[in-house]
Amino acid sequence: MEAAYSVRRSADVDEHAGHLSSWRQEYDQLSCGHFTGMVRELWLHAPRLQVFHEFTDQQTSQRCRPWSGSVWFGIPDGLGEGLVHFCGRLQPDERPRTLMAARADAGFALRTPQRFGIYGVVLDEEWLAARCDALGLAPLLQGRPEVCAAPLSPHRHVALCQTIESMLALGASDEAAQPWGLRAMHILGGQLLRLLGQCCDDAALQGPPASAQRRLALVMAARDMAAEPFNHLLSVEDLCAQLHLTPRTLHNHFLGTVGVSPAEFLRSVRLNACRRRLRGTCAEQLHVQDVAAQWGFFHMGRFAQAYRELFGELPSQTLRLSRQAAPLSA
Repeated sequence: MEAAYSVRRSADVDEHAGHLSSWRQEYDQLSCGHFTGMVRELWLHAPRLQVFHEFTDQQTSQRCRPWSGSVWFGIPDGLGEGLVHFCGRLQPDERPRTLMAARADAGFALRTPQRFGIYGVVLDEEWLAARCDALGLAPLLQGRPEVCAAPLSPHRHVALCQTIESMLALGASDEAAQPWGLRAMHILGGQLLRLLGQCCDDAALQGPPASAQRRLALVMAARDMAAEPFNHLLSVEDLCAQLHLTPRTLHNHFLGTVGVSPAEFLRSVRLNACRRRLRGTCAEQLHVQDVAAQWGFFHMGRFAQAYRELFGELPSQTLRLSRQAAPLSA
């Protein structure tokens, strides 16, 4: 059982989104202030098993797709406070003890609060079926929706979090490569599968209702339109007309899916798009005014203020830091 452990820290939400190995993700920062994120990840190459703990200190909107052929389980660590939206549905607790699951082909979406930590377990689905059979467990998620969630009892939540934390701690130590360390990792992996099996058996795992899925699809489509350059003339009123919704219905859809109004969410998306562009390649050829105009910010004073409020620095600072880093990455 070959193990690879890593810790990745970031000060930018877009950079952070790329720190889970073999995932495809898009993150937008929604709350104001400097971003801090960290991923502690353990990858067991044979079998294909990935466990991690991810921390983000700002509110985020996330779209996530694990590696092909896998199934993902997510368990918020419960240490922070704030409401979590999973696939467009608000989870009931402010300190959530929830088991969330999704097959890779389905992907999933999260809207996370500030200071949010989550444990993740990603398993190759074919290997998982074979291991469940060897351990005498029913196949996990058999007959369940592609995306589903259920509350966890306190003792199940603690057991899962502690088991994953033990695996990460062992992976971080020099002893992970020793014979006894490999045996311990094997035992912990079996314990993790049994716990997940028990949770799946006990929990009433349910998929989001069709209405929540429709709201999520609408909100993410609006997000994609707002993230495109030169599409800034698409106002909330335009969205209502295109989607045949009243302003009140559109507002309720956004509030229920991502916790904020359409105007606030789409403005944050456009600011995040500007930041990605300022931090991207060809920084030497960019001008802040041109980037701002591409996403509909034509008053530079207001743009700079809004940008600094959200990210904790001026757009000119972002561009300068990007230019300074460019030679190092060349």
